[in-house]
Amino acid sequence: MPRVDDYQMSFDLAARELAGRDPKDVARLAGAEPLAEGGGLTLAYYGRPLKVGWDPITVAAQDDAPPLPLAEQALVLHYLQNADGALPAGQWITFREVESGEFYWSAFAKRAKDPLVKFFGARPGLLSELAPKVGGTPGGDTGDASAIIQAFPLVSFLMVLWAGDEEFPPEGNVLMDKNIGHYLSTEDVALAAGLPIYKMMALARR
Repeated sequence: MPRVDDYQMSFDLAARELAGRDPKDVARLAGAEPLAEGGGLTLAYYGRPLKVGWDPITVAAQDDAPPLPLAEQALVLHYLQNADGALPAGQWITFREVESGEFYWSAFAKRAKDPLVKFFGARPGLLSELAPKVGGTPGGDTGDASAIIQAFPLVSFLMVLWAGDEEFPPEGNVLMDKNIGHYLSTEDVALAAGLPIYKMMALARR
């Protein structure tokens, strides 16, 4: 499991690279909004407004919710660092189809797929109820319940649940748009796919 020092190093490396770039150009490629005063940009992150300052590089929420943990701040910078402006492909793929997805499959299952099924499988309606609070919209007719979660302006996940019955246990999966590799590394995809699930779980327990 990564330590705080690892997340700090990850943040610092990304911040150093971004600091040498034009924030307006980064915003354009990431689907974000540039800030006129003092540089920087704003973007939506799981339904929350964030401000990324540029001198120095900082990541701060613009709402009353708790500040972002360092791991999530680093994830935001990775998204901005990798963004190349590629539009959503409109095609959902499984994590195994992402580059090196097979290698990271166990991490993805532990962080995203298994928690989704274990917590929401017996009550799929709860997914539909809570998804809008983490940037989600209805996912269509797929499964017994589904939601499209907008993680970043140009990165989304499709969460699908099948409730199961007397013969079959609940099942589910987290899919991603085929453009995911233009914005996040495979390891970051595993992290980003699980974050909204844990955020919804926390909301359900309140």
